[in-house]
Amino acid sequence: MQRLALLAWVSVTCLASEARASSPLDSLSGIASDLSFIEQQVTKTLNSLAPPTSTSGLYPVSGGDSGTWTTTTPSDNALGWTSGFFPGELWLLYQATASTQWETAAKAWTAPLLSQTSPGSPSRVDPTDIGFIIGTSVGNGYRLTGNPTYSTALLATGASLASLYNPTVGAVRSWCCGFGPPSYPVIIDSMMTLGPLQWGASNGGNPAWAGIATTHAETVTTNLVRSDGSTGEVADFNPTTGALLGVTTFAGYSNTSTWARGEAWALYGFVQAYQTSDNPAFLTTAEDVANYFVGQLVADDTWIPPWDFDAPGTQPVDTSAAAIAADGLIMLSTVSGSLGATYLTDAEDILGALSSSYLDTSPSGEAVLTDGYTGTVHGTNTALIYGDYYFTEALLRLQNVLEGQPDWVLYSPAATSVVPEPATWTMMLLGFAGLGFAGYRRRPRSSRA
Repeated sequence: MQRLALLAWVSVTCLASEARASSPLDSLSGIASDLSFIEQQVTKTLNSLAPPTSTSGLYPVSGGDSGTWTTTTPSDNALGWTSGFFPGELWLLYQATASTQWETAAKAWTAPLLSQTSPGSPSRVDPTDIGFIIGTSVGNGYRLTGNPTYSTALLATGASLASLYNPTVGAVRSWCCGFGPPSYPVIIDSMMTLGPLQWGASNGGNPAWAGIATTHAETVTTNLVRSDGSTGEVADFNPTTGALLGVTTFAGYSNTSTWARGEAWALYGFVQAYQTSDNPAFLTTAEDVANYFVGQLVADDTWIPPWDFDAPGTQPVDTSAAAIAADGLIMLSTVSGSLGATYLTDAEDILGALSSSYLDTSPSGEAVLTDGYTGTVHGTNTALIYGDYYFTEALLRLQNVLEGQPDWVLYSPAATSVVPEPATWTMMLLGFAGLGFAGYRRRPRSSRA
């Protein structure tokens, strides 16, 4: 990181103005500007929310762009799955800045989640939610600090997920409620929750967990990923015979449509599955899903997807789906060979659109992104904490790519620290403003084979 000391010292004001005009987001100065904005918004959120105790807290979910976040508790059946994203965002800011302010806050907001590693205590509508709750909070905390308390929680989460596995179906069950027997639902979101199984199998957990994660991903591929790379949301199985009963949707427009955030979950999830297994089939699936997602954006002449790609007419957009997909595309760019440059360019275009048009610049706003979509759950045109989290993560992944640094896999501590030296963040803010495109030239878009 000492190379940052050589960067030109210019004003932060110039940095902000240059970044706002940049589209796509393909420069280190633009990333630095957006990360500074995220610091500002997260500081507002910390100042407006009651601090957590060691065992409880109210976590932001939606609506922060209006100046008031709706909140949830980790044990809440409907919204508790989102409680890991705010602590995860705090950990990412610690990664970006090395500031003890963010480390202290991240530890405080992670602590109440350590009790959530069991799927039945407390009960949740979706017991696999622990993959979201623990992954983004404890997973980042362990990756950045190596704290053994966090590794213990990750292993407990892996054991909990393994207990939900049905070998006849070949999948970890999603959703405990809402389906009459003999159904056994598996949702596309579940691809995001396999990390504790994948990591735990070779880090003190049961080695059989790796096979569970692989079989689950294969079952999702077979039953929820269509031949054109689009995805369904829910596959329902007979738990006794393993027979597929049908594919339905609860968040999408129809049972045959493609819910944009579900497509983004699949993109990110299959890249992560490939990173942790080296199974080439998962890389192929990730590329198929990515090609579909980006192909729909190109066809619509936009870089921000509608909430469902098949809903008729002009539909609300979902910036959370865009942020998740951009994050996954950057991950994919690092493992995808000849197509890597294309996927990176796609991610830069999406991030540029988010940065230039969807940041929450309202004086009263506390969120990072506006215009997320969850339908009747939170509504349309709203801030969503998971959109903020994945936008932040995507920026840091893109920064690594532009600096020539390796990508990281959630849960796995880096061989060398990914946290910059304490004085580096100020240097970055001042130096990146003058850096512009120095040392980096935008990669040309290549056609997909």
